[in-house]
Amino acid sequence: MKFDTLRIVTSAGRMLGLGLMSLACIAPAQLRAAEPAQPWTLQATLLRAQEANRDVLTARRAVDAAQADLRSASVGPAPQLSFLSQAINTQNLGHGSVWNRPVDTIVRLDTLVERGGKRAHREQLAQAGIQAAQADVADALRVQQVAAAQAYWDLKLAQVQHEAAEANAQIAQESSRIAELRARNGDLARLDATRLSMETDRALNEAELARSELNRARTALAQLLALDQRAQILATDPWPTQAAATSGPDEADETWLSGRADVVAARQRLTQAQEALALAQSQRATDVTWSVQFEHNPPVGNRLWGVGVAFPLGVAGRQDGPVARAVVAVSEAQAVLERTEATARAEQAVLRANLVAASRRIARLDSDLVPKAREAVKAAEFARQQGALSLQDVLDTRRLAHAAELDAAQAHADHAKALAAMSLTASLTSTLTSNPTVVTP
Repeated sequence: MKFDTLRIVTSAGRMLGLGLMSLACIAPAQLRAAEPAQPWTLQATLLRAQEANRDVLTARRAVDAAQADLRSASVGPAPQLSFLSQAINTQNLGHGSVWNRPVDTIVRLDTLVERGGKRAHREQLAQAGIQAAQADVADALRVQQVAAAQAYWDLKLAQVQHEAAEANAQIAQESSRIAELRARNGDLARLDATRLSMETDRALNEAELARSELNRARTALAQLLALDQRAQILATDPWPTQAAATSGPDEADETWLSGRADVVAARQRLTQAQEALALAQSQRATDVTWSVQFEHNPPVGNRLWGVGVAFPLGVAGRQDGPVARAVVAVSEAQAVLERTEATARAEQAVLRANLVAASRRIARLDSDLVPKAREAVKAAEFARQQGALSLQDVLDTRRLAHAAELDAAQAHADHAKALAAMSLTASLTSTLTSNPTVVTP
């Protein structure tokens, strides 16, 4: 008997020790996985997108490359120095100093002189490339900041939906627990308790889906901001106030269009294509190579000088292909500009329509539908307590109220995203319009 007791105690101690060791191994991993929440505002999100977004950084590196092209374009052809010794007779070299030996030695300097303004056209092409790259930076910043703002509000929506789903699941669990106690005491029908249990399972599934959506929204925003994928980002800004429902801009007033970043970039690409065409046409002008040489040939003379000129023949006809290709590039750049302007107008119209529609939905939901749904839940709960309403009717009322709250959150998110897209586009447009030569934010 004592031996059995000792063996049981020993086994229990061993199991307890293994359990403590397991907890010691698991706890640090759980602590590492549970990252603290990082509060983020919309302003901090936009600033981070400007400074660390990978697409914006890539566009800025393209500006550095374009500036390097300008330095290369300013460099003309290098002069060529040649040294030649000829008419060397090894049997008649004689003796004495090297200077007086019968060897014909020539030192020659050739310089290519560009005609047709080729260097000026190269510099203008490089300058257009710099301005186009800077406009691309502004457009990349616009696109990525809009994407970051929309991802931020998607995270805010996921947080609200997760909170609502968790609250709904807690209410369902509490109701199911009370119903189960009442069913055991014979105070509630088993069918009603089963219905509440099924409702609890459905609410728990919704909460799990909301949690997955929250993690997905956090990951999407962290990727845009070049943050650690495990960062527990928390959107802290409240929903923005409703913007006034405004109509689209006047068709005759296209100031917003001419200063929009993507339109500016397309226009600079058209200028760049036109400069490339001018450079291709300038290649038809014949370049001239001037030469000057010094010759030392003791049998003839110690110091002989010469000058020369050389130029290729048939240069103009050889440039027909590059010029035709440059003409096609100009036409394509013009088409891209027109397509970009049409896309900008359509996007502006869609954003305004979404903003107006979201504002109207918010007005209906916040002032009418959501308050009524909450009052209906209270009334249904009271009627159920008085025995005047079935359990199924109460559950249906709860679902309607929960759906109305989720619809309100979705309307606020749609409004916030449309407002962010319009405001960010307008802010960059005003910057480019007021200072068109400095387009890098």
